[in-house]
Amino acid sequence: MKFQNLFAYALLLGAVQGTAMAQGSRGLDLTIVTDAEQARLTEKDKSAEQARHASSQAHGHSAASGKSPRDSLDLLRQGNQRFVEGKMTAQRRDEKTRTELAAVQKPFAIVLSCSDSRVPPEVVFDQGLGDVFVVRTAGHALDPGPIASIEYALEHLGARLIVVMGHESCGAVKAALTTPVGKTAGSVDLDRLVAKIKPYLSSLKPLSTDTLLRGPVKANTAGVARELMKKSVIVREKLRHQEISLVTAIYGLSTGQVEFNMWDLDYAGQADSEAIPVIEAVPATPRRKRTAGYGNH
Repeated sequence: MKFQNLFAYALLLGAVQGTAMAQGSRGLDLTIVTDAEQARLTEKDKSAEQARHASSQAHGHSAASGKSPRDSLDLLRQGNQRFVEGKMTAQRRDEKTRTELAAVQKPFAIVLSCSDSRVPPEVVFDQGLGDVFVVRTAGHALDPGPIASIEYALEHLGARLIVVMGHESCGAVKAALTTPVGKTAGSVDLDRLVAKIKPYLSSLKPLSTDTLLRGPVKANTAGVARELMKKSVIVREKLRHQEISLVTAIYGLSTGQVEFNMWDLDYAGQADSEAIPVIEAVPATPRRKRTAGYGNH
C-alpha cells in the first residue's frame, strides 16, 4: 500500500513539474477545475453579464462614471426626451439605489444651472440618484463655491461632461437687463449678481419680439462657460487634454425641451480656442459674424 501511494505521488509530482515547465515564467497554477465546474462557472458569468446588461437597458444608463462626454450627452438628451413626452422612468430612486450610493457616488455629468424652481436638472433629464452632479445658483452665476464644486466632481467623482444650462425668462438675467447702471437691484447681494451678469449682455440691444429673453439667456450662458474655463485651471487643462467636454444649453419653460448648442463659445482670447473639444450637439454650420441684436444669438 505504501509503495502504491508513493508511486501515485511520483506520478502527480511529474505531472505538476511538466505543467510548470510548460507555463514557464507565468508561474504555477495549482487550481484544478473539472469540465463540469468550468461549464458551470462560464454559464454563471454569462448570466451575470446578461443581468448587468438588462439592468442597464432597463434604467436607460449605468451609474458608472468615466463615460465618454458624448455618451453622457446622449443620456441627457434621451432623458430629456422622455421628460418632454411624459414617459419618465423615474429609475434609481429606490432603497436599493440609496444603499449602493451610501458609500460612493459616480455621476456621469455635471450640470451648472439656475436655481429657478421650474428647472430641476434631475427631473428635466429624467435621471436618478447619483447620476448627475448638480450645481445651482441664481442665473448660474459663478463664485468660488460653484467652481470648487465642479472641480471636485471632475477630479474625484469621474464626471467628464459639463453642461451650463440657462432657461427662458430667467429672473436674474431680466434683473441685469432692467436695472440701470448706478441703481440698486434691491440689496447688496442682488447688486453683485447683476454686476456679474451685465458684462455678458453689454453688446445686446433689446428686441420686443424676444419676450422669453432667449437671446440674453444664451449670451449669459455662453459668458459663464467662458468664465468657468478662465477661472478654473482644472477645467481648462482637462479641456485642453480632451479629458472632458463642455456644452451650453437652454431650457424651454413651456415645452420642457433642452436645446444643446455652442452658440458663440469661441473662448475669445484663448490661443488654442479651436482645440477646445466642445461637443457639437447640433449640425455644424459655418461660423457667422455676430450681430448686436440679441434676437440673433
